[in-house]
Amino acid sequence: MDTIRTILIAILAIISAGYSGVVFAEESVNLRDMLAGAEGRQRLDLLEKIYDESLSTDDLDYQIRCLYELMDEARHQKMQREIGNALLLRTVLYYNNNLNDSIYLLVPQDLELLREYGLWTYYYEDWILLANSYIFEGNSRQGLEEVQRMFDDAMERHNNYGIGTAYYGMGNAYTQMNNWDECIASYEKSIEVLSGIRPRPVVLPEIYNYYGDALNDMEAYDKLEELTDRWKEFLIQFIEDSNQSFSGNADIYWSYYYIASTQAKLGLGKLDEAERMLAGAKEHIASDDDYVGMSWLFYKAQLLLQQGRYDEALTLNTRRMQLMEEYNDEGVFITVRKQRAQIMEGLGRYEEAARLYNEMYVLNDSINASETKRQLTIMNTQFHVGELKREKERAQFRWIITVGVIVLLSLAVFMVFRLRAAKRLKQAHQNLEEAHANLQDAYDQLEETTTAKERIESELRIARDIQMGMVPAEFPDRPDIDLYASMTPAKEVGGDLYDFLLLDDRLYFCVGDVSGKGVPASLFMSQATRLFSALAKQSLMPADIATRLNAELSENNENGMFVTMFIGMVDLTTGHLDFCNAGHNPPAIGEAQGTHHSSPLTYHFLEMEPNAPIGLWPELDYEGESIDSIIDQPLFIYTDGLNEAENAAQEQFGDDHLLEVLHQTPYENARQCIEVMREEVARHVAGAEPSDDLTMMCLKVKSEK
Repeated sequence: MDTIRTILIAILAIISAGYSGVVFAEESVNLRDMLAGAEGRQRLDLLEKIYDESLSTDDLDYQIRCLYELMDEARHQKMQREIGNALLLRTVLYYNNNLNDSIYLLVPQDLELLREYGLWTYYYEDWILLANSYIFEGNSRQGLEEVQRMFDDAMERHNNYGIGTAYYGMGNAYTQMNNWDECIASYEKSIEVLSGIRPRPVVLPEIYNYYGDALNDMEAYDKLEELTDRWKEFLIQFIEDSNQSFSGNADIYWSYYYIASTQAKLGLGKLDEAERMLAGAKEHIASDDDYVGMSWLFYKAQLLLQQGRYDEALTLNTRRMQLMEEYNDEGVFITVRKQRAQIMEGLGRYEEAARLYNEMYVLNDSINASETKRQLTIMNTQFHVGELKREKERAQFRWIITVGVIVLLSLAVFMVFRLRAAKRLKQAHQNLEEAHANLQDAYDQLEETTTAKERIESELRIARDIQMGMVPAEFPDRPDIDLYASMTPAKEVGGDLYDFLLLDDRLYFCVGDVSGKGVPASLFMSQATRLFSALAKQSLMPADIATRLNAELSENNENGMFVTMFIGMVDLTTGHLDFCNAGHNPPAIGEAQGTHHSSPLTYHFLEMEPNAPIGLWPELDYEGESIDSIIDQPLFIYTDGLNEAENAAQEQFGDDHLLEVLHQTPYENARQCIEVMREEVARHVAGAEPSDDLTMMCLKVKSEK
C-alpha cells in the first residue's frame, strides 16, 4: 500500500510540475507579491482563493493550471486533507466541463489515495461523481454497477454518508433507465439516511432537485407537490444551520425549489399557485440565459399556454429556442419544440403544429415515440378535417344558392346540384382515407428504419468490443522493459492498431494506421494485426516483416486500402533496435543531456529511410535500419490522430507541441507519459469531435541500476 501511495503521489507531482510556475506569469503583480510572502496555511488559502477566482473566467486551461498549483502546494506541505480537497476539486472541475475520459482515468487512482488517508467524505463524493459521469453519459448500467460497489463499500465501513450518497446515485441511474419504482425508493432512502447526519450534507439540495425532476418526468404531480412541501421545510432549516457557509448558493437552492413547485402546480392545474411560484423563482434568478433561467422561461410559457394566452407564450418560447441553440441537448430540444407545437395548435396554426410533431417523431429521442406518434396522427387528422370542414361549408353555401335557383327554375336543377355536392363530399372522404393510409405506411417504414438503426448500432458496439480485444490490454512486468500503449477509435470501430510480442529477450512491436475509418478500416486493421503476430513469431527482421505484410495485403486489394506502420525489434539485453518505417509518422526518442541515467531528457524525431505504406504495390522490398542502443532512451510512437488532432477552430495539436509536452514532462514511466499526452490532447480539442483515431505507444529499455 505504501508503494501504491508513493506512485500515485509521484504521478500527481509529475502532472502538476508541468503547470508549476506558469499560473502566476499570467496573474497580477499584487497576487504574486501576496503569495511570495505567504507560508504554510496562508499560502494554501491564497492559492485556493486564486483558484476560486479562476472559476469566474471561461479559460478552462487556466482553471486547471490554478488547481494543479494548489494541489502541488498541498502535496509539498504534506497536508492530507488539503490534498484530498484538491483531488475532489479536480473531479468537480472535470465533471462540470464534461471531461468524462479524464474522470474515468483519474478517479480510480484518487479513490485509492483517499482511502489510504481515511478521508471518507471526499472519498464518497469523488466516487459518486465517477458514477454520475457514467450515468449521465448514457451508460446507466455501468454507473449502477459503480454505485453498487460504492454501496457495498460504505455498508462494510458502516458509513452513512457513503450509504446515503450511493442511494442517490441509484436514483439517478434508475431515472435514466425509466425504472420509476426503484427510482423513487432510492431517492427516498437517500434523503432518509443523509438527513440523519449533522451537519446536513451539502449534497441534499441536489438530491431534492434530481428527485423532483424524476417525479416531473413521471407526471406524478401529486407526489411532486408533497415533495416540495418537505423540500421547503428542509431548505429553511438547512440554510439556517449552515450559518451562512452556503449563503452564496441559497439563490440556486431556492430557484430549483420554486421551479419544481411550478411543475407540480401546472401538472395539477393550479394555475394561480403556479404563477406565484414562478414569481418566487424570478427573485432568485440572475439571468435568463443560465440553466435555471431558461427553465423559468419554459415554465412561464407553459403557464401562459395553459391560460390560453398563446401569443405571449409564443414570445417566451421563441426566446427559449434562441438560447437553446447554445446547448447540445436533444431531450431539451424536443421538449421545447413540443411546447411550441402545442402553442401553434392553440393559435389554430395546425399545419405548423403537425410539422413540429413530425420533426419530434423523426428525432425519436427523449419523449415517448408512441405518444408522439399519437399526437402527430391527431394533428394531421385535425388539419385534414379542417380542410374537409371548409369544403363542406362551401358545398352548403352552393346548396343554398341552388335552392334559390330551384325556386326560380325547377326541382330537377336542384337535384342535379345536390348529387354533385354529395359526390364531391364522398371524394373528399376517400382522399382523407388515402392520406391516412399513406401516413400509416410512412410510420411503419420509419419504425422499421429505427429498428434497423438500433440493430446496426448494437452490432457496431459488439464489433468495437471485439476489435479492442485484439490489441493487448496487459503489458510486460519485467525489470528490463517499461511498455504501455493505448488506442481510442474516433468512431465505434477504427483503423489504428498496435501489437507487441516477447520472444525471450527480444521484443517485437508495431504501431499502424489504416487508411480511412469505420468498418472497412477495422477489417483491414484486424488482418494486418494477425499477420504481424504470425510473422514476428518466425523471428523475422522488421524489414522482412514489412515486405511479407505488403505481399499479403496488396494481393486482391481492389479497394486500394493501405496501412502505415512502424515495426521494431529490440534486444533487451543490449538495447540494440532494428526497425522499419512504412510511411508512418516518425517516432520521438528521448536522449539524456548528461551521463547519468536520471539526467533530463531531450526529444527529437527519428530520421528514417522513406518506405511506401503497406498494401499499395506488390513486390516491394522494404529497407530496415538500426540504432546501436536505446537503453534509457524512451521511444514514443503514435498515429496522426495525435499531431493532427483539431480543436473547434481547426487548429492542429502539431509536431512542435508534441515535442514540447515530452520535453516538459519528467519521465516516470511509459503509462504516465501516455496519460499526460492524452490529457494534453483533450485540453487542446476542448470537446471538439475527434477527426481520427488516436493510438500511442511508449517503451523504454531499462539499464541496470
